[in-house]
Amino acid sequence: MRRILATDLGIWPVLQNMEKVSDSMLQSQAFRSNLANYILLYDQIVIPTGNLQILPVLRNIFGESIFDELIKSNIIVLARYNKWFSYIGNGGGLRFFESFSDPNSGKTPNLFHSYFAPLDEAIDTAIKTTTPPSSSDRASVLKNLLIDKILPVGNKIEMDSFRDETYKDILGSPYLRNFLSIRNEGRSLDALKGINANQVRIYSPHAIPEKGESPEIWSVLHAAFENFVLGLSTDIDVEEIAGDGNTLALIKAKGQRVGLDLEGKNAFSKIQEISGIPDIGELFSKNEFTPEQLLDLRESKHSQVFRDWFSSENPNETSQQIVERYVSSIGKPSIIEKLPIKTLRFGVTTGAGLLDPLTGAISSAVDSFLLSKWFPGKSPKLFIKHAKAVAIRSTAKSPRIQKPKMTGRDRNRPCSCGSGKKYKKCCGR
Repeated sequence: MRRILATDLGIWPVLQNMEKVSDSMLQSQAFRSNLANYILLYDQIVIPTGNLQILPVLRNIFGESIFDELIKSNIIVLARYNKWFSYIGNGGGLRFFESFSDPNSGKTPNLFHSYFAPLDEAIDTAIKTTTPPSSSDRASVLKNLLIDKILPVGNKIEMDSFRDETYKDILGSPYLRNFLSIRNEGRSLDALKGINANQVRIYSPHAIPEKGESPEIWSVLHAAFENFVLGLSTDIDVEEIAGDGNTLALIKAKGQRVGLDLEGKNAFSKIQEISGIPDIGELFSKNEFTPEQLLDLRESKHSQVFRDWFSSENPNETSQQIVERYVSSIGKPSIIEKLPIKTLRFGVTTGAGLLDPLTGAISSAVDSFLLSKWFPGKSPKLFIKHAKAVAIRSTAKSPRIQKPKMTGRDRNRPCSCGSGKKYKKCCGR
């Protein structure tokens, strides 16, 4: 299974204006595009979350029924941590901390306190304080789903080993070691300059360091963040971590594979371009490709073959190498294409007896049987060919996302690709 820890989809602790983070995600075409690409390229997308603030983002983007489907089927897994770190003055150095609301205050717990609250309380707060609004029945269904599916992580990250590993990484880096020594020669990493005895610095990947804030302390906290992410990835057992070269530089230096944002996204976009396909991630980001179409395409019969092919080579493969591998693969006719038509028809007639007696055409059921049983389809172009048909139909119609009905996914419904066939007879085969 190809699983990725999507740190770029996580909403990390922020002290002020927390809503701006989720609002900016909802408004970001790049975020929506990445999300769509993850769903097509990975078997499972693990999103780290503490206060579950990612819930309104996903629910508003996908709509309720598709969101439920993604969570129920474990395509998206919410991995919840309940601890965070800071740098404490007066020699405290790097430490975990907690923050709780007063249960007797009568006030609704806020999203920041939800990072440290029990899971059921964090779910209640996220549902009550974010959009879309939920009826009591919907809130109950959603809470039960999330309690069952959310994965607790981070419990194995111990404070002493976490701090020691971070300090070891800093001292082992000539650049960071020299950078910190400019103003802190001879000082312990627990007692850096730039913080008063009664102060605490809390790190957030979403925030830009304020003017006058100690760059040395910020560097320590950034290194700690990357080790925190590595600790989460150990709990989840992922092969790849999504991020870019700036935010996850230390992780990459440690030999961990940094995923889609660096190489896979560029490769997938290029493959679509040379195949004459409108960029599906871009279409999705502009509401020209619906969540239902995205999920149907992911569940189409060739999508798993494509995902397996995409990740089948060297984990450190560059985007250029992936594209070259794709071009090479489509230049080689498959075993089915090499067979004489008489041989193929003979195999169909004797093996399945389902050749159309009037036209000699192979039925879709036999075609699927041949591809998956007799001649395993390993070519990525089968998925790309199907994706092209769906994307072009989508572009022609330019649909806009409609609020989905809470009726479940009916296999007898018209297929979202626009073919006019039932889903079970088309993309759902």
